[in-house]
Amino acid sequence: MRIGYLIANSLHYLPTIIPLIEKTGGVIFSFRRVSSSYLDLKNRIKIYHFRNYKHLLNKISGFNLDVLIHPSFSIRYFKNISDIKHVQVFHGTSDKPFNFHKSLKLYDLIVVPGEKMKEDIIKKGLAEEEKIEIIGYPKIDSFLHSDFDEDSFIKKLGLIPERKNVLYSPTWDDPNHYSSFPKFIKVILRELKDYNILVKPHPNIFKYRPWQIAMAYLYKHKNTFICNSNISILPFMKISDILLTDISSVSHEYLPFGKPMVFLSPKPVEKIPEEHRWIWHCGDVVENPKDLPKIVESNIHYKDKFYRDRVVALKKIFYKFDGKSADRFKEAIQKLIDGS
Repeated sequence: MRIGYLIANSLHYLPTIIPLIEKTGGVIFSFRRVSSSYLDLKNRIKIYHFRNYKHLLNKISGFNLDVLIHPSFSIRYFKNISDIKHVQVFHGTSDKPFNFHKSLKLYDLIVVPGEKMKEDIIKKGLAEEEKIEIIGYPKIDSFLHSDFDEDSFIKKLGLIPERKNVLYSPTWDDPNHYSSFPKFIKVILRELKDYNILVKPHPNIFKYRPWQIAMAYLYKHKNTFICNSNISILPFMKISDILLTDISSVSHEYLPFGKPMVFLSPKPVEKIPEEHRWIWHCGDVVENPKDLPKIVESNIHYKDKFYRDRVVALKKIFYKFDGKSADRFKEAIQKLIDGS
């Protein structure tokens, strides 16, 4: 199999594709400089850098690819190139409209983490059932079966071990204004001083709203760690005791860790369609920032408050976390190439 993985300008796609490429082999195409040492892959994976899509398209025939893997919706750039199969792997499990782009119709294979996304894609008329393969979620599956050292990571971040760790991971301020960051960041950093605060903003906040990040640094205390835009969120999920989020796929990805979540509504709840916030049934919803400290304290002390709802959502969104998701991905790719 000759496989290419396209991350373009988005280095935050790396946690999605690393478990896959380690299983299938292949090369990474990027528009940003990134070394194998950055990936901690010890030069086992080749990364090719291009200026832009035009530059890549001029060179791609020389790679003799069988398959190109897309963690985002980039297939439109390759519509005039034949003899390459295209596979959509997504880079999250969000319920937001972005994940259901009309270009899904153009892919030869769509791999999904579980039954819910498959049903949603079919319901929206974006793909035939035979083009969709449920494989699980390699990004988290591989992490859960890794040798990650929680204590060492906490020490590396310089956190106070005796304190509970609160992870805040908002989505970006898209046209629907679904991000809670502008509304809640001040109270999180100023009023939750008894906790270690881990802030993992969406990469697009760094890209399109850098002044919001700058303001966060003004509010932060010693017990605050603001992650950069490209670092994997999974270690932070592992060491955290609770997640604060909004309309973000991190709420889905947090479910396998079995910990409480609190949802921060960026605007009145009734103005957000139910299909984009159904996951909010798995935790308390906060509209007024002043209410947040008490809600956080309550959920940390009564962490099983929404346990049954989280279990139901976990089974709905994801297939197995058996350490074999990447194997199922490889099998699906081989089947696609073989035409079976």
